[in-house]
Amino acid sequence: MSGCQYLGPEYDPRTHVGPTPYCGKKTLTGKSYCEEHYHVVYKKGTTVNGKRKEKEVEREIEELKRQQEIEEIENA
Repeated sequence: MSGCQYLGPEYDPRTHVGPTPYCGKKTLTGKSYCEEHYHVVYKKGTTVNGKRKEKEVEREIEELKRQQEIEEIENA
C-alpha cells in the first residue's frame, strides 16, 4: 500500500461498508503516515515505549522531512 494509512477516529470497521478510507497522502520516508497524521498518531502516546513528548515527535518529523528532501535531491 502506498500513501498514508491513517483511518481517523470516525472509522468503525464494524459498520463501514466499502473500501477502507485511508488518508492516502504522501508519507514521510520510511513511515506509514503523512506528516499531519504522523504527528496526530504519536502525539497521543501510541508508541511501543508508551508516551512520547510532543517536542520529541516534532523533532522526529523535522528530521524525517530533512532526510526525505535529501533523498529527493539525490534522486533528481
